Amino acid sequence: MNSIIPIYIVGIFCILAFMNISFGQPIFLWGLLSIGVPIWLHFINKKSTSTLFFSDIRVLKGTPTQGKGFRFLHDLVLLLFRILALVALILAFAQPKNIGFVKDNSSETYLFVDNHVGLMEGNRAAFNSLAVEMPRSKKPVFLLLNSFQNAEFESKTWNEVLDGWPSLKMSERVGQPKTMIDRIGAIHEEQNAGSNPKLIWVSDFPRSSPWPVFPTNFKVHLVPVKGPSLANVVVDSISNNTSQIQRGRPFNLKVRIKNIGNMAAKDQKLSLHVDDFPISTEKINLKEGEVKWLDFGLSLSDKREIKAKLISDDQVLFDNVYSFMLEIPESKDVYVLEGMSGEKYMSTVFLHDSLFDFHSVNRQSLLANLSKMRGFLILNELNTFSVDALKLISNWVKMGNTLVFIPSAQLNAGVLNRLNTNFSSQGNSFKQEISSQALAVRLPIKHARFFNSILEESSFKKNLEMFNSNSYLQWDGGVPIFEYVNGKPFLSQFKLGSGSMYVFSGDIAKDSDSFFKHGLFLPVFQEMALYNSVNHWSTTVFSQTFKIMAPKEFKFGAAEKELVTLVKGKQSWIPEQKWTGTQWICTWPDLLDRNFSGFWQVKIRDKKTLNLAINYPVKESEMRSYSSEEIQNHYRAKQHIQMASMKDIPLGDEVATDLSFYFFIASLCFFLIEMAIVFRDRLKIIPEHRK
Repeated sequence: MNSIIPIYIVGIFCILAFMNISFGQPIFLWGLLSIGVPIWLHFINKKSTSTLFFSDIRVLKGTPTQGKGFRFLHDLVLLLFRILALVALILAFAQPKNIGFVKDNSSETYLFVDNHVGLMEGNRAAFNSLAVEMPRSKKPVFLLLNSFQNAEFESKTWNEVLDGWPSLKMSERVGQPKTMIDRIGAIHEEQNAGSNPKLIWVSDFPRSSPWPVFPTNFKVHLVPVKGPSLANVVVDSISNNTSQIQRGRPFNLKVRIKNIGNMAAKDQKLSLHVDDFPISTEKINLKEGEVKWLDFGLSLSDKREIKAKLISDDQVLFDNVYSFMLEIPESKDVYVLEGMSGEKYMSTVFLHDSLFDFHSVNRQSLLANLSKMRGFLILNELNTFSVDALKLISNWVKMGNTLVFIPSAQLNAGVLNRLNTNFSSQGNSFKQEISSQALAVRLPIKHARFFNSILEESSFKKNLEMFNSNSYLQWDGGVPIFEYVNGKPFLSQFKLGSGSMYVFSGDIAKDSDSFFKHGLFLPVFQEMALYNSVNHWSTTVFSQTFKIMAPKEFKFGAAEKELVTLVKGKQSWIPEQKWTGTQWICTWPDLLDRNFSGFWQVKIRDKKTLNLAINYPVKESEMRSYSSEEIQNHYRAKQHIQMASMKDIPLGDEVATDLSFYFFIASLCFFLIEMAIVFRDRLKIIPEHRK
């Protein structure tokens, strides 16, 4: 019978564990050790006896006696209520909380957090405030982020989610919400096949992202995070008015800015800093969504790389600096086949110009060394190249190089087939020109980007008049630069992979061709060779993948592949990378750090250190979000989709209930029952003795 009391105590804790009780002040649970005191007193009192001596007991009236077994059970019940009263009082002080009966570890609740840069950095205060509204619970929940965290299908508890909430990292948002919804469906099918998932979707619902579409078997609760009312002036793009930045020659840095905030920008400033020195400042007034171009005059005195920044003074702090690199690029390599038609004119254009390194190469040397070359290649007779040679040239262009094709005669069906097989892209196709007569060519569109720098030459302006040229080739697609008067293309640019291809319709290298006579040869060929952005390898905007072009003087061995290490201050990171022979294709990690944007050093083993400028993508800076009314209206007809704040989402038995009051009441009841038993025993004995 003595083992009954420990069994009762163990039973109490089994019930508490079964009910999944947590405690707000667990230190008071040490008081449970005090239940040994009444147990010890009970057994000490039982063993202690006292003897009363009387001279004669014959005159005493007898009293009814109880059996020994009944008395033992009576004392045991009294002890049990005394212990229960003490245990309930101690548990009440420990602040017990009931979070429901324990079930299996599977869960049908999924929490998606749209942790893109704009929300995590631009609206961090509102994001952190969600933690106050979330439940404290040991219930399992799947936490999913834009980076597909928990791809291993492991759930967390609400407590773990809360503890890790302030340290959640940002990542680039998923391009299509369907991708995330499909992932949730896959997890649910793996863990809870046959049931309907419950999804909590936390986002600021930016206007730059498509609306998420949820399956009808999902029970969805939308939790919109309201963004602040702010103007947000960002740099959309930069360019310059010349194809090549040259030493000591002034040029205009053209900056396209946009207000992607949710209110107008008034009297804000955008400053240009070069090597941390302010150069000039522009005052900005932009309506919501408005775009504007700014011009900053610059001149570079040497070839060293210059770190430049455009800094705005708006209140969205994480993206008010746009970093980029300025430099005088290296001279460009130009390759021409020995003996080709018009070679002497090509050499006149490039040979004595410091902007170019001119190379006249034979066919065998060209094909043998093409993989090591990078630059600008001019060819005229593709029919003399084999199929394998044309494929090699095509792949060379796709790696970021430029090819100019000048037909010297009409092309037969076989050559056209090779041309279309290796060089057609984005819907363009080459066709045979039946007539080879000279046709009139229209004047170029003066405001086209290609002619921005050409038109600055006074000699070109004087000679800019209509001319005639032969036609040996037709095509569809491409970006037209010159056209015949009948609408057929004369010169077009094609994108081929990462490179470009320029195609002429006729042999413009002939002495008799008007293209050469009108002084177009030199400026147009120089523009084709120089046509590029401010810098082709040292400036980039953050995206999932990016490319780093190797300087042409770098010589790599066959074993040198994963060479790139990025360093910023004390941060060091080796990206996933692939060496293509002339460049690295690198991948950013899914999760980003707070200070990821800015200038990074690109270290390549024992070779020269390069600099890389990294910026957040414009869409991640978008502050304009859908309002609560717009979200409600969009999903109004969807009965399985509801919108609420986090604290108002019905989570059922996952919400903790404070049981302190109930344990106080239970303790009081046990004490009263114990006192009633003791008082009843006294009332039964005292009247008998009074008689």
